[in-house]
Amino acid sequence: MYKNGRSVIISTILLNTLFNVLINQEIYLSKDIHDLKAFLPFINLAVLLLSGLVVFSIKSLEENTKKIVELNLLKTHLSQVENLINTLQVQKHEHSRHIQTLQAMLHLDEADKAIEYIEGIAENYRHSEEIVYVGHPALTALLNGKRKVAEAMKIDFAFSVKCDIADINIPPWDLCSILGNLLDNAFDAVLQANIDRRVAIEIKHEDLNYVMYVYNTGPKIPEAVRQRLFIAGFTTKKSEARGYGLYLVKKLVDRYGGRIDVVSEERTTFIVYLPDRGRKVDDKNSSPKNSHCHGGAVKG
Repeated sequence: MYKNGRSVIISTILLNTLFNVLINQEIYLSKDIHDLKAFLPFINLAVLLLSGLVVFSIKSLEENTKKIVELNLLKTHLSQVENLINTLQVQKHEHSRHIQTLQAMLHLDEADKAIEYIEGIAENYRHSEEIVYVGHPALTALLNGKRKVAEAMKIDFAFSVKCDIADINIPPWDLCSILGNLLDNAFDAVLQANIDRRVAIEIKHEDLNYVMYVYNTGPKIPEAVRQRLFIAGFTTKKSEARGYGLYLVKKLVDRYGGRIDVVSEERTTFIVYLPDRGRKVDDKNSSPKNSHCHGGAVKG
């Protein structure tokens, strides 16, 4: 679809250019230019129609590209949920097997062997480290999935949810799109650094807002680039369908009455403010002293 749309745009532009060349050639070869005046309204109409077709084709391509990005995000989210379910099923199976084994040992009065078995489980069975729950099913899947991605990329990833987000007034898919895009952007940034690849996310409740901090130790973002980060299609990477992740983040944040700030000094921080239960964002600086959050950091 993307390639077909691009072909339509190129064909339309070439057709428009060819039409203009033919008109100019006709004017140049015409002995009496006044004869062409009768056709000027039709020529102008044709030029307008072709130009309009070019604009329409470009807008259609932009919409198709955004749909491709959103579809890929949805696929990623569903994959993360599927991985979470599979992990939970494995944990359930392992837990049931251990319980049955211990039950059998105790039934046979093999208390010493049961104790040895439990000690072996305590040493080798890392149940609590497999899935870290954050009080929100979709976000649990997202953060644990990103933790695995970070491990594969050799990125030091940590997350901390310090407030109750179970009742956050945003659909799970949109919340995961916001944070998923910001984390992907952070991962891309730190991969440009040879050392000190660190990404972290912290979620708090401050001044009637859910505030989400996404930190990374990638290169500093120049002011000129910062001003264009959320423009559709803007990217520093040479890749199709790039340049829409942060644009979608801004679009979703705006949809829910929030705002997003970017601070880039020794480290880069994207700060998302989302109003609690539809209240408008307080434009005053949020203060941690008003937070009713709780919880601790989890390192990937």
